Amino acid sequence: MKTRLVAAGLHLLASAFVISLSLFVIYFIWYPNPFYIIHSVFDAVKIVLAVDLVLGPFLTLIIFNTQKPRKELVRDMSIILIIQISALSWGMHITHKMRPVFYVFQADTFYPIVKGDLDLENSVLAVSLPAIWQSPKTVYIEPLKGKDAIERFKEATKGGGLKGEMYQTEKYRPLSLQEDSEYRQDVIKQAMSYSILLNSKTWKPGVEALVSSRGGVIEDYLFYPVENDRFSGLVAYNKKDFSVAGLVDGN
Repeated sequence: MKTRLVAAGLHLLASAFVISLSLFVIYFIWYPNPFYIIHSVFDAVKIVLAVDLVLGPFLTLIIFNTQKPRKELVRDMSIILIIQISALSWGMHITHKMRPVFYVFQADTFYPIVKGDLDLENSVLAVSLPAIWQSPKTVYIEPLKGKDAIERFKEATKGGGLKGEMYQTEKYRPLSLQEDSEYRQDVIKQAMSYSILLNSKTWKPGVEALVSSRGGVIEDYLFYPVENDRFSGLVAYNKKDFSVAGLVDGN
């Protein structure tokens, strides 16, 4: 039993190391804050954790026996490793496939866009897709003003409106939320009104809770709707540096 415990412990440490690397990629590169909440990425991650971090070492504890023939022991351990590698590969594949590639600011709303939602064969990419080692790219669609305003107004009045414009990659423009960003002031102007937030039965409790937990006053933050098929709520930015302050769930 002592030998089995040592083998299972070593297996657990090795599994924890591999899982840690995988979680780093998922939570800090593919789904940085706030995407891991918006996309409920833990639904896939928990299966990988259960198989790789629990089932693998547990099976080692059961089957590891130095009295077995070496060939049989190698076979049994290989089967366990194949199960772990398969579960990890499946989990990483699913999380990569469903990760947002663009975070699109259109009008006054942020839209996390998954690669599968884009028509990449027939659309023009004004901004390249992020590589496997890159985080989602924040992009911007200009509001209804400026030189394109008339053409876009005609498009809207033809009957189809501008619905789905957040998927039209040819209209994407890189958006930096740093102080010298070309579009920063426009983004600030389109933040939700504080009076509307504080008078809303839907948003007031969550907004006040976020401000209370983060400190300061409501005017220190900027709030925007964020929409996808799994999350509907608000994303809050620190007005000082445009870092993400948190999410307010609208459900």
